Amino acid sequence: MENWGRVDNLRYNCCFICVDASLQALDQYVNQRVDHMVEAGLFEEVCDIYKSDSDYTQGLRQAIGVREFEDFLRYRNTEDQKSSLCPKMHKDNLCDLVNSSCGDQSNFMLIESIDKVKLNTRRLVRRQKRRLNQLQLLFGWKIHYLDVTSCISCSLDDSWAVNVVEPSVKIIESFLANTVSSDDAGQGCEGTIDLPQRDLWTRYICQACGNKELRGAHEWEQHRRGKGHRKRASRMRMSLDLHKR
Repeated sequence: MENWGRVDNLRYNCCFICVDASLQALDQYVNQRVDHMVEAGLFEEVCDIYKSDSDYTQGLRQAIGVREFEDFLRYRNTEDQKSSLCPKMHKDNLCDLVNSSCGDQSNFMLIESIDKVKLNTRRLVRRQKRRLNQLQLLFGWKIHYLDVTSCISCSLDDSWAVNVVEPSVKIIESFLANTVSSDDAGQGCEGTIDLPQRDLWTRYICQACGNKELRGAHEWEQHRRGKGHRKRASRMRMSLDLHKR
């Protein structure tokens, strides 16, 4: 259908409200969220469905938070030469391995896996933002954006009520009363952070990490700060110094 998805072709009148935040705040939130998931037992859940001959490009195993651990699990399984790998890796010794300063291959690959989960989740955030923009630009959706950056970055109990609940109630009341004006719509978008297009699309290549491609300045900066990248960059510098000698 030519007009599929367009606001003037919808069956019902809709009021769209989107909670939004700056990319910097979202990136920080995503990284913290993944760390909490790992501490809460994400790895143990991944182990429960691990099979050495499984295809990690299909089904549940292709999901973010699962496929990123494939290389690490295959390596550990090869090292142990046992199918009972996963029961050995409980939450406590997993955290010990992540925080270990020994720098062995297991430590390196596990940190890299966790960094990949964070990276892919941050990329998902950017795809979702772009799709919301497309709904506005291509389909004419009038979306009321509410800036929740302060809600993410602070722990005040009333922050969500003040910045989200109260404005949402006013928008919905206006919509139901059929009095949503262009001024109201402008106020709904006022709090949204306007992000330059290059923030989402700039292409970076990390030679130290095997020419890994990253998109956007925030994604690149997060990658540079990761433990896995810093270790590889250090090894590359040492190798270059040896060649110079």
